[in-house]
Amino acid sequence: MGHLSLVKSLAHLEEEQKHTDEIVLETIGLAFTRGTMTEIAGSSGRTSLALSLLSKLTQDGEVCAVVDSADSFDPCCAVLAKVGLENLLWVKCGGGIEKAFMAADYLVQAKGFGAVWLNLNGLPKQQLRLVPKTYWYRYRNRIKETPTIMLVTAEEPVTGSASQQSFLISREAAVWSGTGRFKLLKGFNLSLHSKKQFYGAPLMTKTEVDYSDV
Repeated sequence: MGHLSLVKSLAHLEEEQKHTDEIVLETIGLAFTRGTMTEIAGSSGRTSLALSLLSKLTQDGEVCAVVDSADSFDPCCAVLAKVGLENLLWVKCGGGIEKAFMAADYLVQAKGFGAVWLNLNGLPKQQLRLVPKTYWYRYRNRIKETPTIMLVTAEEPVTGSASQQSFLISREAAVWSGTGRFKLLKGFNLSLHSKKQFYGAPLMTKTEVDYSDV
């Protein structure tokens, strides 16, 4: 119930805060434009990139939301990624795809969140393929001219032409520290292939494992 106080003040956020039009994750080299939808698909790495965006926005005092379709969101991992949980609304949907899409619809209509992350990780591919394309265009139209970034993550692309950016992420190699039998996983090298721009090299980035609290 404590999160209701966050939602209550959303109507005033647009007047109170001045936002830059673009959020740049410098460590990754990826930029998100407010009022648009970005999709990140692939077998691994998509959650790390989503947490990087939430970390930047919540640390700047912006209220963000995650629609957790299949209860795959881990707040402990979010804390390790330096996400400010006091500025995060977590909507658990228990695997209900209709609940997830309805929740996302309400959140983007609020027009005051810094980012709304529709986390479709863990839902069956066959189920996602049945989602009408009109849903994605409705989201796109609702967030136009708002400070909200809508981020969609799934194992395979689902938004079609409704998203401004669509990336397919793949894991290139694991990075280890130490020698011999005693090695520690440091992270993974990742490549992001844009599905909207057909020319140019893929964006290369990496994720790191934080063992500081282990």
